[in-house]
Amino acid sequence: MRETIDAVVARAACGAKGAAPVAALNPEAGQHVVTSDPNELRAAVTAGEQTRRRFVYYERRYGERGRRFTHSDSAWIVTLASMTPDVVERQLRWLGGLLAARGMPRWLLEEHLKVLYAELVAATPGKRVDYDRLLGVATVFRDERLSHLDEETSARLAGELDRRVGAAAAADLPEAGALLVAAVAEEAAGLYRVVESLMDWLADPVRFSTTWIAAASQTLHAAREQARG
Repeated sequence: MRETIDAVVARAACGAKGAAPVAALNPEAGQHVVTSDPNELRAAVTAGEQTRRRFVYYERRYGERGRRFTHSDSAWIVTLASMTPDVVERQLRWLGGLLAARGMPRWLLEEHLKVLYAELVAATPGKRVDYDRLLGVATVFRDERLSHLDEETSARLAGELDRRVGAAAAADLPEAGALLVAAVAEEAAGLYRVVESLMDWLADPVRFSTTWIAAASQTLHAAREQARG
C-alpha cells in the first residue's frame, strides 16, 4: 500500500540516525539538502503528489522510484527560495536540464514550480517574497519555451496528436502531445536530448501501437518544422 502524505512527512521529519535528512524521503537521492520545516515539507510532498496525479506519464514511465525522487527534488527546491534570484534560476536550469535529458521535458518542472508555489504560500504565507523567486523561474521557463513555439501553435500541434491516435488512446496518456511539443520547443532553446529521451519511451513499440508511434513521429516532425530556432 502506498504511503499517505502524512506518513511521508512524518517519516521525513523523524529522519534516520546518522543519515542525511534527504535519505528519509529517498534513500537514492544522495546527500543534498532538503527543507526541515514541517510545513514546507508537507507543501513539497503535497505539490509533488498533485503534479504526479496530473501527469500520468510520471507514473507510467518512472513508477514508485520516480515518486520518491519527486518528493526529494521538491523538498530540495524549497531550499532554493532563500537564495538570490540568479542562483535560484541557475540551480533550476541545472535541474531542468538534468531531468530533460532523462525523459522529463522542462515543462513538467515549470508546471510543478507553480503548484509548489501555491502550496508553499498557503502553508507559510509570511515567506511569500522568498517563494516568489520560484514562481519567477517558472515564468522565465514559460517565456523561453513559448518564444520557440507560441501557445496557440503548441496547443494546435498537441491536439493533432490526440486526433491522430483517437480519443481512447489520448485519454490513456493525457497531455502526451503537450509533452512532445514542449520538448521540441525546449530542444530549440538548447536543452540536451530532451526530444530523444522522451521519444525513446513515446515511440517504444513494446508499449505503443504502430498508429501511436506514427502519430508521435508526425507530430514531432510538424513541431520541429514550426519551431523558431
